[in-house]
Amino acid sequence: MDMFDQMDEMFARLFSQMSRDMSIGGPKVYGYHIVINNGEGPGEVTEFQPALSRSAGEPVAEVHHIGDETMVIAELPGITEESVRLDMKGTTLVIDAGDADNHYHSTAEVPGVDSATMRKSLKNGVLEVTFSNLPKSEKGAGAPGE
Repeated sequence: MDMFDQMDEMFARLFSQMSRDMSIGGPKVYGYHIVINNGEGPGEVTEFQPALSRSAGEPVAEVHHIGDETMVIAELPGITEESVRLDMKGTTLVIDAGDADNHYHSTAEVPGVDSATMRKSLKNGVLEVTFSNLPKSEKGAGAPGE
């Protein structure tokens, strides 16, 4: 099966599940989360589930592993870069942003990254936080006490 046939099959399953969820009055969710276990091409879809519920103050943070970096992306409309506060709690990135008019809070799991390499940028309401990945030999080793 070529790559485009695999993509057609994946989208057919996605739309079928979305239609089924809407017809039974399933939980209100923001998008769908698709996990693909293969860094080359579309690979094989191994997990197909609704994304987390989203409220106005809790944007969904997407985590992407690209080469030797990990990037977290979150929509923060109406926010300035100065009002974004980032904190690492173990392997969890905590995003707090806001002012008197808008406030957002979100978290993302980012295991295997070097938190000292964290870089952020905010353009057109889209926050991008980039980390360098730890060498494979260090990814399994947590900090003492974890």
